[in-house]
Amino acid sequence: MLRVFFLFILLGFINNSRAQQIGYGIDFFGYADNREYQAPYTVPKTLFGATLSPHLYFQLEENHRVYGGVHVNQEFGAHGDNKMRVKPIAYYNYATEHIDFAIGFIPRYERLKDVPKMVLADTLMYDRPNVEGMYFQYRNSNFKQAVYIDWLSKQSYTKREQFVAGISGKYSMGNFYVSNDGLLYHNALTSNDSLDEHIQDNAILMLKLGVDLSAKTFLDSLTIDAGAAFGYDRLRSEYDNKGTGFISNIHLGYKRFFIANTLYLGDALNLPNGDSFYHRDRYDRLDFGWMPFKSDKIEGKFIASFHFSPGQIDNQQQFTLRYKFGGKIKD
Repeated sequence: MLRVFFLFILLGFINNSRAQQIGYGIDFFGYADNREYQAPYTVPKTLFGATLSPHLYFQLEENHRVYGGVHVNQEFGAHGDNKMRVKPIAYYNYATEHIDFAIGFIPRYERLKDVPKMVLADTLMYDRPNVEGMYFQYRNSNFKQAVYIDWLSKQSYTKREQFVAGISGKYSMGNFYVSNDGLLYHNALTSNDSLDEHIQDNAILMLKLGVDLSAKTFLDSLTIDAGAAFGYDRLRSEYDNKGTGFISNIHLGYKRFFIANTLYLGDALNLPNGDSFYHRDRYDRLDFGWMPFKSDKIEGKFIASFHFSPGQIDNQQQFTLRYKFGGKIKD
């Protein structure tokens, strides 16, 4: 994969006379995530490592760019079972004031960081830094809607075909807003006809009504929302389960501190790509956060989380640091 990145560098210098603009970016992501879990369906573990993501872009025409680079990830305490992971960054991007379209190996964080954990678990930011597929978003002053497809596994004799297709949007009306987030997970078959396999279809849809009171209080931010979650899980010829629930969120921020709470009440949901805590009928998450570093280039964030589920209180401590910089090589 590193050879791919250096090939992009070489091509850039060879062809720089033809490109309207050539630029670079370097993203650093360091993380320490300690999960003291004992509740069923959860996995206690510590995620501790760093990812460096250098990339180049080539703008050959207005609004059209091609990006190339790598994610290099290593968890600390490296040994034979904890190898360095290298993932390519390689995608085409068409971007205007209203449209963002990308196809290829697309960095996940900036485009999907606001998707709720019920839909996409935050471990994907560590383990799967790219969306491998397509992403499209339309936005204007009070509306945005994104759709994306992420291909998880190509079918083979031993591997199933797997992909997810998602939506994420928000419509603002003054201080009020309506948001939607959803995901369809398709877990198909291998090419081995001798196996007794069944196709799995799994989906989650969230619809919420919220209010942003940030400008009406002494707080820097105050948002409250509530709505419904609809879940569906089917293993063809085996079972067909549906579930619904109530979900609400509140977020308060003042200077470099914030408090957030998420409450879920409803049916237990099987969510292969979502947070495992929603595999129960009652769940509350309380976050206390502090951001020691915050600017347009760097964000350091510490969060102490408490997970309340029936008969169990679990805790989590997370520190993440993102540092991003870049510039133009040729304008």
